[in-house]
Amino acid sequence: MTTYELDRAIASTPGDDGLRHLVLTADWNTPNGTANGGYVLAVLARAALDEAATTAPGHPDLLTVSVSYFKPPTPGDAAVEVTTLRVGRRVSVHQAVLLQNGATVAHAVISLHDWDAAGSAEHTPHGAPPVGGPDDGVDVSGYVPSGAVPIVDRYEVRLPEVPGWLRGEPSGDPEASVWVRPKDGRPIDAVAAAAIVDGYPPVTAELGLLASATVQLTVHLRRRPETAWALMHVTTRHVVHGYHDEDVELWDDQGRLVAQSRQLAVLS
Repeated sequence: MTTYELDRAIASTPGDDGLRHLVLTADWNTPNGTANGGYVLAVLARAALDEAATTAPGHPDLLTVSVSYFKPPTPGDAAVEVTTLRVGRRVSVHQAVLLQNGATVAHAVISLHDWDAAGSAEHTPHGAPPVGGPDDGVDVSGYVPSGAVPIVDRYEVRLPEVPGWLRGEPSGDPEASVWVRPKDGRPIDAVAAAAIVDGYPPVTAELGLLASATVQLTVHLRRRPETAWALMHVTTRHVVHGYHDEDVELWDDQGRLVAQSRQLAVLS
């Protein structure tokens, strides 16, 4: 029996039609009333991993996931079509398409590999942000009423201080360092890490711009995650013609880089 919320929400079962079937939930909806991009990405990544257990059994680990979002999915029945495009010696490439009501909702290209067979070269020009641990941080959950924004109830977050935008005083600096973990205690593995990079409100909120919808999101896993808390460093560098970038570095509780992501999102 599946124990954790995320696993229940992204699990799919193979059907006779060659598709993997699931029921999408509203539990990861954003303030826009639409599914969080990280949740959709996790649905596609989980389906690809499950299919690859047969088509590419030597590649059990996520390496990259790149998703283009066609339109917001709605809660209810959906399906994922997974196609294995290539199985190489070190990396296999898969396509995963989220379908709902006969239409494509999101399209992902996913690379898998085996961390146990990865190389040994290392160059890390900087470490994790110099902030205290999660026990030293501020719990800001009281600023959003429970049930008002579903995704907020999925994660527990700690920040060095209450951010300006939550106090009604945007700082003008679209950057944040945030400790985060699934609220139900789920350990952070690769699938959870790939979802978490999109789990914090857009830091454009510090510019007074909160309503944001992901157009494209790419996640690079940098190791096999094994951590209870993850430290996100989130930055937006440019807002141009209503679109903004958002870069995330995700570090484990031992100060090791777990994942990196970049997304382009539209402000509304």
